[in-house]
Amino acid sequence: MSVLVLAIAGLSGCSSSDDGYGNIDTIASAIPLQKAFYMAEEDSRQPAWLQEKIKSNPYLKVYHSSINGGHYLLEYPSRAQTTTELYDEAGQQQTVATQESLETAVAASAPWVCTHVYTYPIKAGSDEWRALDVQERHAMLQLPDHLLGSMRTEDLILVCLDYPFAIDFFAFNDFQAGYMALYNEFNGLRELMGRDDLVHPFLLYLDLNWQKVELMKSEEDIAKGRYTLLSVVFKYMLAQDAVISRMSRSQLRSMLDLCIRNNQIEQSDREMWSGVNVEAIWYVYAKVIYNKGGFAFKDDREKQMFDAYIEHPQFYAFEDLFNEDFMERVLKYVEAF
Repeated sequence: MSVLVLAIAGLSGCSSSDDGYGNIDTIASAIPLQKAFYMAEEDSRQPAWLQEKIKSNPYLKVYHSSINGGHYLLEYPSRAQTTTELYDEAGQQQTVATQESLETAVAASAPWVCTHVYTYPIKAGSDEWRALDVQERHAMLQLPDHLLGSMRTEDLILVCLDYPFAIDFFAFNDFQAGYMALYNEFNGLRELMGRDDLVHPFLLYLDLNWQKVELMKSEEDIAKGRYTLLSVVFKYMLAQDAVISRMSRSQLRSMLDLCIRNNQIEQSDREMWSGVNVEAIWYVYAKVIYNKGGFAFKDDREKQMFDAYIEHPQFYAFEDLFNEDFMERVLKYVEAF
């Protein structure tokens, strides 16, 4: 089960155009719960009344607050219209007369924790899972047609990273091949990459995923490991032409600023972040160079190595290409972009 730690970012709804993201109307939910840290929590921690609602609504966003006696905020999300309900800890629905009064209640109980986004029909490691072969598992994990078009883009990112086979990305020495395997087998990722509004959700997730680093340090090793591995998967999703080609120059600048900052964080804490995490950021840099041009290669051999690495980003190719001189020139390029 997935968890998001949320903070109220003002009751006006969307971010200002000065924050690098522009008008994030596709991110802000019906209630102003805008900022999200994606974490993990056991389903068994949810009360029985809530578990029943989730069973009948697998795509249901559930936010919990322990403030003021405890409340649950339930969102029934849709790209067209999102409806919201407020409950107390015992499962008694609260009467909220207007949107303004709901926003007041939300603000009074901040911070909120989102304990559910989407439930896959089978869970890895369950008896049902073990009874199926790999092809049958893939078939059951596809998103139903009625959700493909209605699921919000910011939620699709989370659902793709929650996909039980997402970690199979690391079964490939060539990480672009690992990404393409996920893309070909999961209709949710194909839907996400076809969305016209995917840029703002990707930029917001990019920022928020790294903001929870200190929070994750207190988690169990399994949770920390999953967090860092899925961060690599996300970076390769971010590096795809379908994402980068949709970004304006200012959006690319915002993305590169976030990557530069967090590359420094990851390089300074190798106990938590492995070399493959660091490499993934450099692949994002390389894809910006590939898509936007203007980089001065030292010679034809370096350009050939770069083109080969873009097509097949393997670790040994990264070590051959990204020597100290090349990395210094790449950083100058992205810092001046």
